[in-house]
Amino acid sequence: MSRTAVQDLIDQYQHAFRILYEEIGRFGDADWTQGFSYFQTPVKQAMHIFDCLDFYSRENMGEYPWGHRFGGGWWELPDDRLPDKAAVVAYARELEERIVGQLTPLSDEDLLKLSGDADDWVKTAVGHHIYALKHTMHHHGQLAALSVYHGHEGGSWD
Repeated sequence: MSRTAVQDLIDQYQHAFRILYEEIGRFGDADWTQGFSYFQTPVKQAMHIFDCLDFYSRENMGEYPWGHRFGGGWWELPDDRLPDKAAVVAYARELEERIVGQLTPLSDEDLLKLSGDADDWVKTAVGHHIYALKHTMHHHGQLAALSVYHGHEGGSWD
């Protein structure tokens, strides 16, 4: 039973989480909730990233309660109820542990099985994970741009 591809996928998730932690760490308390549009703020981008990763890695493929972690989604919470960086990072660490835990027992052959929620844009388990990572990296780029907007470095990648 080969596990080379599984380990590769685990490594890619761990790298994605690490650079997200670095990017989030660049923001101070004052700029965490500030941006240049309603959705383009660090906190709302981070909430969206991790809510989606929670959705993509959920055990039960039924209905998903969007925004459940913080008592509401980024689009509905008033600014004074948005989570701080520590709360968002704690959520992210739980998700990272869950995703790695889900992947660890798999074989490379398991990644080629049809996804339980197969759709036109994702048919296999590996396709599902690639989509989740692709979406995550899209929003990582938005966090990086927001970091530069606030006068910090941006674009963690190594």
